[in-house]
Amino acid sequence: MVFSKDTLERIKKIHNLSLRVNTNNHRKKLLGLAQKHIKEINQLYSEKNPHADIETGDLAVLCFELILESGKNPDEVLEKCFERYEKKLNELLKQDSL
Repeated sequence: MVFSKDTLERIKKIHNLSLRVNTNNHRKKLLGLAQKHIKEINQLYSEKNPHADIETGDLAVLCFELILESGKNPDEVLEKCFERYEKKLNELLKQDSL
């Protein structure tokens, strides 16, 4: 389990608020916001601005919303992603040591 029950409920509440604010084409709006955040994060990190971490957290929330938008459980999706990253990184490490 990645998220506590309270955290997952909080993400769902944020998503519901977002749905109320962005009533039309919600997924498209979330993707547009994610793209804007990525540009801002790049700029802030290049400036060594510590606010980049907050913007990165905002991007994570947008990503969790996108997962909810697909009707999936962010906790389950992240567990799968962790396994994929661990497997891939271990494979890459093995290749580097050859």
